[in-house]
Amino acid sequence: MRLFDRLRRKHEPDRPVMNDPSAPLASILIRSMDRKTLQRALRSAAKQTWPNLEIIVVAACGRSHRPLPDSILGRPLRVAFADTDRRLPRPEAANAGLEAARGEWLNFLDDDDELLPEHLSTLLTAPRPGKERVVFAATRVDDARGRPIGRISHAGNHVQLYFHSRSMLGATAFHRSLIEEGARFDPDFPVHEDHDFQVACATRTQFLFVDAITCIWNAQIGDSGCGFGANDNTGQRREAVIRIRNKWESVFKRWLRNVDALIFAGKQYLDGGDIPAALECLERALALRGNDVNALNMCGMANFRSGNLDRAEDLMARAVRRLPKQQALRDNLALIRSQRAS
Repeated sequence: MRLFDRLRRKHEPDRPVMNDPSAPLASILIRSMDRKTLQRALRSAAKQTWPNLEIIVVAACGRSHRPLPDSILGRPLRVAFADTDRRLPRPEAANAGLEAARGEWLNFLDDDDELLPEHLSTLLTAPRPGKERVVFAATRVDDARGRPIGRISHAGNHVQLYFHSRSMLGATAFHRSLIEEGARFDPDFPVHEDHDFQVACATRTQFLFVDAITCIWNAQIGDSGCGFGANDNTGQRREAVIRIRNKWESVFKRWLRNVDALIFAGKQYLDGGDIPAALECLERALALRGNDVNALNMCGMANFRSGNLDRAEDLMARAVRRLPKQQALRDNLALIRSQRAS
């Protein structure tokens, strides 16, 4: 699309849309603190190309929330929890949205983030070979000035949940059956409640990743400490991960015995530069399958990149002994030895 066309579409007037009740109903759930960005989030929800949706706004700030209309751009809009003076914590607001929703598919959206128009259509029309009940896409990350600074989320497996959530909450659609089975947001997690919720869902279903960017995370806006820049609280994140690991210890023990999943996740972390996570995955894989050449090679390189040269050389030498004619392994061993000699 030419620049002129992009600008014209950006500034063209909002047009009402018509719901088609023959399609499965999707619910977009917005936990709102009545920020100035709420209207932008509401418009991005209403502009979805998916033909049948409702928008639920949970007035997490209570009675002080501004009044909202019954519809926006032709989409039905309902407000929940607007008749109290109590401010709802994040997990309680999320659960209030789940209780108010009527849709077959549920999708959260923070009031300072945005959905791209094809978001729901992309997720809900994707083939689900294993009848996955969680479907997610990639997210564009914008800085405080609205400039793209990267993207997050990719194909993976539940091993990733040992380290972090698998997707942005706004990028993810959850099937109602998960809620009927008891999946909820735990009020003991005032932040990172989405990570805990994803683990709860992962105990019930596999996830499906759709390789497309369908939403925007304004990661430097807000005060949760879960974003980037001024909105980043590393200590809080570390504490939440430890608590999630403790809560789901028996589940993680099972997932972390899947050698192929560990190797897959380890390679992704190694390629992405998260060396501590790569080391943990690959060392665990080697403890279970000590002669796996892929694990030996990748764990060797992860140790090399973390400065553990003795361990790196030992692992790479073992890999070369397993496949002595594999030139790539020999080159990696030479690289490690040259670094040790320098």
